[in-house]
Amino acid sequence: MSSSRKTSGNAPQPADPTQTPAEFTFNQRAAAFWEWFSSVSEELRAIQNDRDSGDIPSIVAPKVDEFLPGMAWVFGPGMGEGFHSFTLSGEGIMCRQILADQWLQRSPGVENWTFHASRQPSGTVKDFTIKVRDLKFRPIEFWVTPEIDEEAEEVDLVLWHPLVAEVEESLCSLALFLVLDELNGEFDTTCWIGSVDFSQKRLAESMPITEIKEFIEEARASRGWKMKSPIDSWVNYSTSAEKRTDGPRKDTIGGTSGCWPVLNSFLRDSDAFEDPFLKLGAAWVYLSFPSSFLPKGNQVDAREDMADLITSALEQHRGGIPLGGAIGDRLAYMDFLIFDGDHSIALIRDAASKAGMPDDTRLEFLDSSKPGVPLFL
Repeated sequence: MSSSRKTSGNAPQPADPTQTPAEFTFNQRAAAFWEWFSSVSEELRAIQNDRDSGDIPSIVAPKVDEFLPGMAWVFGPGMGEGFHSFTLSGEGIMCRQILADQWLQRSPGVENWTFHASRQPSGTVKDFTIKVRDLKFRPIEFWVTPEIDEEAEEVDLVLWHPLVAEVEESLCSLALFLVLDELNGEFDTTCWIGSVDFSQKRLAESMPITEIKEFIEEARASRGWKMKSPIDSWVNYSTSAEKRTDGPRKDTIGGTSGCWPVLNSFLRDSDAFEDPFLKLGAAWVYLSFPSSFLPKGNQVDAREDMADLITSALEQHRGGIPLGGAIGDRLAYMDFLIFDGDHSIALIRDAASKAGMPDDTRLEFLDSSKPGVPLFL
């Protein structure tokens, strides 16, 4: 076994927030957004109360692009007369949705405003129209035949729309999921909708899509289905012996992931991989160390015990969250999403030392352009 390190002292303190940051981390971006929104909240509320939202994009879009690029946003009704809501959404893209949830957790609270990290159900969609390129889709034009998948606890859909025979199916699918988000909200759509097939075969059994929300609510209530938040859903994965090689993490036997779409993209082609979290000031990092360091027969639990100590330190300072881990033929891995750059790395280093991790532990970035370093310098 490799030797373990002794504790290295107290956790480092955050940098002085009055100083210009050397890096624009996610924590700094979120703080800057909330400071800006708080300063214009009454102006935005007045515009919304006057029902004249023409100036809203010119006020909001530049700031979202500056602080949280790539995120979608929308205003909506609040909890009472004269109250409003603001939604920031990753539009179903897992990595962005994780950060939207973290953005919401950092809300300082703004008087007269409610905030959401995913698109909420619309009050009514009777006259709603979705535009996709030059095409217009109305909810009442979608007819759906639902079929319950008891094992997956989902509802599969067979759909028909007048434009299906005229345009590519991908456009109809895009419009469909925008409509479902309006009807059910983003999380409910992600959680409860399974496979989707456009076909006329079951048109005689179909119902207007506006009735699907009630159908899903009855199905899940009668069967006791529990809501599974997409950002709290973990994937187990494994690699067969013949596919394990000497590339980055190619020795992996099996593991878990809290953001499988991103990790899967890395595992397919690590040389070309670009970390999508970097654009928003976050980063996927992982610790690697010899798997021989872990006690035989108890490798997974031992790794998770050390990872829990690191996670606790990160979460205490809002420095990051766990994203899983893996056991390989040669190395073991712990995955984290960090929100505060060098400060988060310092938290990991200090907690890893206290957890007794081996001297030859390395900190690696998932992004191919960022070189890894020994964790204990």
